[in-house]
Amino acid sequence: MQDMISKIVEMDEKARELNDEALKSKIDYEQEIAVAKQTIIKDYLERARKRVQINAQSERDAAKKELAQTREAHAKIEKKLDDLYGSNCDSWVDEIFKRVISG
Repeated sequence: MQDMISKIVEMDEKARELNDEALKSKIDYEQEIAVAKQTIIKDYLERARKRVQINAQSERDAAKKELAQTREAHAKIEKKLDDLYGSNCDSWVDEIFKRVISG
């Protein structure tokens, strides 16, 4: 009987040890998961920030190009209007004068 009780006590101690090891493993895994999660988040945010910087530079370059094209188009229109004014100024002034006078 005494032998049986000591075996039960021994089995109980082993079960407690296994339980303690399992709890310790669980805590260790939870800590590893938390660290891995933080690492993944940090890496993701770092890559996202780099992508934002690249996209921002691309957008600035595209905006500069579009601005240059717009300025070029406006310069052409301005030159065309200046040429048109230079060639028609006198006739326009005469026409406006005639319309005002005959009114």
